Amino acid sequence: MNSAIASATLNYQLTAYAQGLWNDLSDVVKLAERLAPTTPVPGASGQYKKFDDKNSFKPEKTARALGGDPTLIGFSASDDTYNCKPQALEVRVDKIEDQQAGSEGNPVAAQLLDEGKIRALLNKTALSHVLDVTNYVLANVSATAQLGVWSNTDIDPIDQLDQEILALALNCGSTSNIKLTMDVSAWNALRNHPKVKARAVFGAASTIGSITIAQLAAALVVPVDIMVANIVYDTAALGQASNKTRLMSGIVLIHYSIPGATLYDPSAFKCFTVGGGSPIGNVMTYTAPNQLWRGHLLDWSRDIKLTSNLSIRRLNIS
Repeated sequence: MNSAIASATLNYQLTAYAQGLWNDLSDVVKLAERLAPTTPVPGASGQYKKFDDKNSFKPEKTARALGGDPTLIGFSASDDTYNCKPQALEVRVDKIEDQQAGSEGNPVAAQLLDEGKIRALLNKTALSHVLDVTNYVLANVSATAQLGVWSNTDIDPIDQLDQEILALALNCGSTSNIKLTMDVSAWNALRNHPKVKARAVFGAASTIGSITIAQLAAALVVPVDIMVANIVYDTAALGQASNKTRLMSGIVLIHYSIPGATLYDPSAFKCFTVGGGSPIGNVMTYTAPNQLWRGHLLDWSRDIKLTSNLSIRRLNIS
């Protein structure tokens, strides 16, 4: 390890700023948390409950004989382990930047400069995190065969969504915490389908041309939390022509996901992280031995896992 980085200390003020800012990073963080909610764990490795068969959802017998032991809920041989790997990302403030900002000897200006750097660092962290989460989810969930051909005017996309929602609700035994997450291109295909337009309430199709998200929610078999995502990133390397790609393009996910996830709930995916309820950890600060710059780094751990293959359904839209 770089000896200068080894001297990094916890920056309480910038950590508090970063934690607050993380929660305000809109759709990027929201998508990652929907797909794999942050799940705090006490140590870097341990065991988590898997919900990968029907028996996982069986109720327990709670009756206890006088003087008898209670029914024990614990981990079984089919459960799996997590192993949080270290993550880190750094940004630096050069001495010249301090001089340009007038922050030498001015704590307020220095703080504003540091906060601007932390904002840039978090934007990069959030985008990297949502890419990792989404790519892991999509790599581990296959699309339901023969569904999602919404270019066919004879099928009804809402009927197909209802079919998948009902199948998911049957698996999980609940209609609560079901989420419908789709890319904006999938939403565009849905809202412009003639059968969907015909469902618009009170003739809205004739005035607005298609349904709204609120109308879609009302049309589904049970209420679900709907998100239309529009996360765009550039796959080209620095110095090359831009090649922008839309994350989750043409994909619809129907999934069970609980805010404040724990080791014991059947959310489809989880992002295990050591410590608190945020995956970004703490801001550590150090100064270069030559005094020419100071570094701010985020230091955290993470392990993204499929925790219930019964709790998610996928449609590839064509």
